[in-house]
Amino acid sequence: MRARTCFLPSAIVAAAFVLGCARTYDNPFAGSNPTDPPSAAASIVFTSNAHNPRPGIGREVFAVEESGANATRLTFCGEAGAVCSSLEASFGADRRRAVVRRVLADTDSDGRLTGADGESLVLVDFERSVEASLLPAGARVSAVDWSALSDVIVYSGAGSGGLEDIYRMDPNGQNNRNITTTTGIRERHPRVDPTGSIAVFERIDATGKGEIWVFFTTQAQTRLTSGGAAGAALPLTAYVVGSDADPDYSPDGRTIVFRRLRALGDGRLGHWDLMTVRADGTGLTTIVSGPAYRDAPDWGPRGIVFTETGSDGRTEIVIVDPDGANRRPVLTVASGVDIAAPRWLP
Repeated sequence: MRARTCFLPSAIVAAAFVLGCARTYDNPFAGSNPTDPPSAAASIVFTSNAHNPRPGIGREVFAVEESGANATRLTFCGEAGAVCSSLEASFGADRRRAVVRRVLADTDSDGRLTGADGESLVLVDFERSVEASLLPAGARVSAVDWSALSDVIVYSGAGSGGLEDIYRMDPNGQNNRNITTTTGIRERHPRVDPTGSIAVFERIDATGKGEIWVFFTTQAQTRLTSGGAAGAALPLTAYVVGSDADPDYSPDGRTIVFRRLRALGDGRLGHWDLMTVRADGTGLTTIVSGPAYRDAPDWGPRGIVFTETGSDGRTEIVIVDPDGANRRPVLTVASGVDIAAPRWLP
């Protein structure tokens, strides 16, 4: 039996979003997790523990319409006491399959399921409610992107010298290879350009400050940004103040959006601005600023989507135009509810 879609209220504010709903499940002996594909009207996918925000409960994959209506839970991997947290989902062009970063054990025994526990990668077929393991937790997959045109998956994970490198592989897990193989440098969070031929990524050298680079070939990469004025380290992260991180291409491939760590803030999440730069490294522009935590941005045909957490702990999924104007909140959740990794669906 297929899982029954779990809808959440269209007016999703504060605690309203954390309400669960009744479901039916697959045969527990069938060897699959119940899933539902995103509806034809859904525009954005994200991960959250809104269904159950208790400590130690992991995030699941959700989808929502651009208006904020019909937020729907798509995965149920953490049911019946199973340990599972889905941190990020990148869908293929068919909207039926996605690669999902998952944590499957609390290896550091801190009562939370985070990237520090080791991130695996799974391929999920949402229509058939079946999935296949692509990479184990030891791969420490810190980011993933599925190229719609070239049908190639790129990801960052444990590599040379124990630091992240960038890898590419086929959606079935074949032809997996390290394409940066550097020591002493962290290459993270790659995103493929709209032509499916090059990628943009964040690069952190011995100074600890992140920069945005473009990957052309194994022998050819180019720096686009050099970050802001270097400052103190943000605890429990790879970043110092001034770091640039989490780039993504505009739909036409001519501009890149990314985030920059401006200040430590309360020292937990930091204050991040959103910025853009042209693909030739010119035209550096701040489009969203102010004392708030902002997650990795994703640029689609109808704007740039990201999460924003203010001083009151409430988190919103927000869409803005490429110049930062026309701010449109999509969802809002109360303090204590995790919501992250929003991305436009193909």
